[in-house]
Amino acid sequence: MKQTLLLISFFAASVSFAQVGVGTTDPQADLDVRTTNPSAPDAAAGIAIPQVDALPTTGNRAGQLVYFTTVNRYYYYDGVKWLAIYQQVHDFGDMKYSLKTVDHQGWVLLNGRAVSTLTPSQQAAATLLGFGESIPNLSDKTLVGSSVSKPLGGYGGNSTVTISQNQLPDVTLTTSTNGAHTHGAGTVGNYNLNLTGGITFQLLNGSTNTAQTTSSGSHSHTTSSINGGVSQESLNIQNPYMAANGFVYLGE
Repeated sequence: MKQTLLLISFFAASVSFAQVGVGTTDPQADLDVRTTNPSAPDAAAGIAIPQVDALPTTGNRAGQLVYFTTVNRYYYYDGVKWLAIYQQVHDFGDMKYSLKTVDHQGWVLLNGRAVSTLTPSQQAAATLLGFGESIPNLSDKTLVGSSVSKPLGGYGGNSTVTISQNQLPDVTLTTSTNGAHTHGAGTVGNYNLNLTGGITFQLLNGSTNTAQTTSSGSHSHTTSSINGGVSQESLNIQNPYMAANGFVYLGE
């Protein structure tokens, strides 16, 4: 009889401790904690997680949770190390670079697609940010601070530049055909050509030679091109880079 009662008590205890209820006699989970007045909770409502001034270093268990008072943040143990629990808050219009290639967690790839392809809430956020029919396209572009000449969301600049003839130094060469005269065969001069972006080219005209005097009489003059008659090409002024995708936060 005693053995029967002992077995009954054991099974009853197992069932009763399978689910524990606090504030309820009908627990729906292993641990079910409920406040006595959900519509008007007082200061005693909720669960007080153990507070620590330093994170435990030995004997930790995966899933262990503490409140680290030094930084006022919850930490959990992942089986190897302690990790902080926090939510990073983003506002509409926040931007970032990423190696991701598709939209994720409210971040929208800046690839110039139509605003109408976004979710309704994202379309509303795009309208608030002043986007037109399309979202900006950040492909092959870098960011600069906006100004009067560079409106927010506008495009500009080039990765190459072509020097036109009117951007070359203004050099005037003079000669004389009257009798004996002197030809200055020395250096015409050095010229600096400044381009946007702090790039400077220096045009040199060779080394100085001794001036020569000829006797009177007929002689010929030859005119040469200042750049040797070569065809002009664009200059690549793009800095070394690492490619990444740009995203704007528009929410889910």
